[in-house]
Order: sequence, then C-alpha cells, then structure tokens
Amino acid sequence: MEEKFHIEDSRLLTKLNEAYGININSIDFIPMGDSAYSYIVHGGGGQRFYAKLFDLHNDRQRKSAQRLSRYLPLTWHLYHRKLFQNLAYPIKTRHGEWYATFHEVTVALFNYIEGETLADAYPFSDDILRSIAKTTAAIRRTTPYLDPALLAKESYDISFQSDLESCLSLLESAQRFDNESKQSLRELVLPKKELILKLLKLVRELRGKAVSSPADMVLCHGDLWGGNIILRDSEMYVIDWEAAIIAPPEFDLFGYIGAGFDVFLSEYENKVGQRVTIDFDLIRFYCYRRHLRNLTDWLMNILYRNKAKAQDDNDLEMIAYHCMNRWDGIEPNVDMAKAIANKR
Repeated sequence: MEEKFHIEDSRLLTKLNEAYGININSIDFIPMGDSAYSYIVHGGGGQRFYAKLFDLHNDRQRKSAQRLSRYLPLTWHLYHRKLFQNLAYPIKTRHGEWYATFHEVTVALFNYIEGETLADAYPFSDDILRSIAKTTAAIRRTTPYLDPALLAKESYDISFQSDLESCLSLLESAQRFDNESKQSLRELVLPKKELILKLLKLVRELRGKAVSSPADMVLCHGDLWGGNIILRDSEMYVIDWEAAIIAPPEFDLFGYIGAGFDVFLSEYENKVGQRVTIDFDLIRFYCYRRHLRNLTDWLMNILYRNKAKAQDDNDLEMIAYHCMNRWDGIEPNVDMAKAIANKR
C-alpha cells in the first residue's frame, strides 16, 4: 500500500506489544505491496521484525487475512523442520497464535530478512535465473515431507471473472466519471474491453482442459516474482507465501518463459534431478489468469476500495505498464519456451 493505514503508530505499537510481548520500541511504515500494509518493527536489543497489517473492512485484504491460517503453519513447518529455511516465517503471539486481531485489523509478524528484493533487477542475469531455478526446485522437493492438510490443492480458480465483467460494465455505463482516477481508468481500459473478454473466454477454455487433464502436484510458492525474492550475501530468501498451494509445477515456472528460459529450465531440471515435461496450455492458463486476476484487483481498487489518490495512481500505472502492455508477449514467449523445451 502506498499510504499507511489510519491507525496511530503509538496505538499500533501498544497493541503489538500486548499481543507479542517482545518489547517493541518503534515501527516504520513501508510503502509496498497491495494486499496488506507493511511495517518494519523494531524491538529491544536491536531485534527487527516485518509486520503485515490487514484492513478487515477491505474485502481483498480480508480475504488475504483469511489465508493466514493456511500458509503461516506451512512456512513455520518448512523452517522449523529444516525443509526450506530461506524464507519468511511467522512469529507466534504470546499465546501461541499465528496472528493477532484487534478492532478492525489483523496483524501477522515475521522474521526480518535483510537485503534487497529483485523487483528492480529485471531483466535477470543468467546467474540470478539459475539461483531462482535452484530455489524453485528446492521448494518442489519439500512436497513429500508436507502434511497435506497444511495446504489447499489447485482448483484452477477463476472466481474473479464476475468482478471483472461487472467492472467493465460499470466503466461502459458511465459516459464520464467526476472522479479523475476513475475517468482515467475508463479511458485506459475501455478500449481494450473486447480483447479482455476474448482473453477471459480463452482462460475459461484453458481451465476446462486443465481440470480434465491429470497432472503431477507439488508445492508451489505461487507468486515467485522478483519482488518476493530477497538477495542477501549471495543467498536467496523467499517471502510472501500467501499464494502457496499444491499445484502442477507449471505454476512456479510460467513467470520464467521467454528469454533466459533455457538457462532457467536447465538448472531447474538439474536440481529436481529429472527431465520435466511441461504442459504449455497450463503455462498459458497461468499467464493469462495472472494478468486478468491482477487487472480485476486493480479495477476493484480504483472503483471501490481505494481511499487515497496515491494508491489510485499506483494502480493505474500497474494496469498500464505491468499488465495490459504484456499481453501481446505471452504467445511469443510460450512459443520460445516450447522451442527450448523441444530442443533438449
């Protein structure tokens, strides 16, 4: 989030101290992410933690908070059983709970990982691609040691489609919005309406194929982009496990098709210890679903959720430069990755 939640730092600090009992001295807001508010928490003796605050009046953040009970036990399990330790894991409350809820918010506390994310490191070097492939394979290899009850299994969810169609209808029904951000959104998105509906139809068709085709299921992080990877002393650490799920391995591979996929795939197969067969229709499903689901979230933000223009501006930028401008590259990247896989 671009602007901090409407709670005084002193009040939040008091509530965190009450919940966690770790002698918190101060907190600093971090303008990042879009599914929760982020803070660095400073404790006694130089300790630092990372906190995510969820506004329970915001439907998207409320859904994110509901996922905590699923992925926090997973990351705790991965770390404390030494299955995969380069990750953000939860700090339990003084009563042994995974998170704290008070008034209109839920807060989860995590270990603090020093270092820079790879959000601004694109295009990735070959060395970084190899490291990410190694990390992706390491996550996959934990699958046999996990309790199936810890995670949901892939259902190829596209429940966002009704919200997407409703947002497009609202944009079309208004000749002009009085709100500057909403009008800018209308002018940006409405000319692409027919294409968006065409892509939504394609996603439905690809989902039908996926549901009817059996696939290997492994642990996937689900959102393994540069912003969720921290590089520290040549080690990679993975944060934000909200989308973690038991799913086909393509779910963690689709973000790396295109240029550099040969480097990524070679290292991935080396660390997995076997040649992998890739379902490129699944790759296409995950590519298009991600973009349409992200578009839906940003549409909903601007039309219904956002309370600050800075957040509107951020979401408009994301739609223009991190979403709609990338659709034309999906099929060429899939073709490139397919050619690379076929040459092995």
